[in-house]
Parts: sequence; C-alpha cells; structure tokens
Amino acid sequence: MHFLRRLDKIWTFIEEHIIAILLMIMTSITFWGVITRFILNDASPWAEEAARYLSIWAAFIGASLGVKKGAHIGVEAFVMILPVKIKQYIEIIINIICIGFCSAVAYIGYDYLFKLLATGQLSPAMRIPIVWAYAAVPIGCFFMTLRYIMLIIEQVTFLIKGIVPAETQSMETEGEIVNG
Repeated sequence: MHFLRRLDKIWTFIEEHIIAILLMIMTSITFWGVITRFILNDASPWAEEAARYLSIWAAFIGASLGVKKGAHIGVEAFVMILPVKIKQYIEIIINIICIGFCSAVAYIGYDYLFKLLATGQLSPAMRIPIVWAYAAVPIGCFFMTLRYIMLIIEQVTFLIKGIVPAETQSMETEGEIVNG
C-alpha cells in the first residue's frame, strides 16, 4: 500500500504539471491567434488547431486526475441513504463498471489509432500526423483505468481492514442530520 501511495503521489504531480503546461501553451497560442487576427490582420491558420488539440489532451489527462480527486459527476442520492458497508461495496462495483468502460474506450481508441496511422492523414493547418490529436482519447482512458484500479485497491483494503473512508463518514453524518 505504501508503494501505491508513493506511485499515486508521483503520478498526480506529473499529471498536474503536464496539464498546467498544456494550458499555459494553449493560452499563449490562443493569445497569439487573437493578436495575429485582430491586430496584424493576418490570422495564423495553425493557432486555432493547436489550441484545440492541446485542449483535448488537457481534458483527457485531466479526466484521469478527476478520477483521483473524485471530481466526476455521479448520482449519489440513492447511495447516500444506504448503510456505510453497502456504500463501500457499491462504490467498488461502480468503479469496476468504470474500468470496463474506460478499458473499452481505450481499446477501441488504440485500434482506431493504428487504422488512422496507416492512412497517413495529416491535420489541416499544422500538417502533423492527425494520430497525435486522436491519441489523447485512448491514452487518457488508459490513465483513467489505472486510476480506477488504484482506487479499487484502496477501497478493498479499507473494506478488509474495516476502515470507513472520510468521504463516506461525512455522507453518513449528513444522512443522519437530514433523516434525524
């Protein structure tokens, strides 16, 4: 478990910094695009495309970070009224379903990447292999799959040791306040 926490910490650090760098570059390119279009009256054809691709990469890497931080949307109204033990089992089942979905998207995405790579298609403005833009989807989903696996390992460990995660305790307290 110690190794997993250390790996998670390093991975989170890398993801956060990659996202920050991508967003800074994207902002700079967008700013450059505005300057060239409205001040120099000569739009940079590559600026919008580059900003779009950077945004896609930031979103998919950010989605992996969202798994770690519990930032993805979910319907919790039903789960909140259940006992703590059952909540823990349901969270594990939900994460297994998420692993299945993310794995499927990653697999289909990788398959599509190889087909796209064979075509040699280039992006319209920057003339780079379009596969670089599309690669964000399977790579991001692969990272999300790994995050969900790490989350399940943590949840099963808590369940075996009888530990109630802090977020489950706070939901239980809220439920008692509402119901009590």
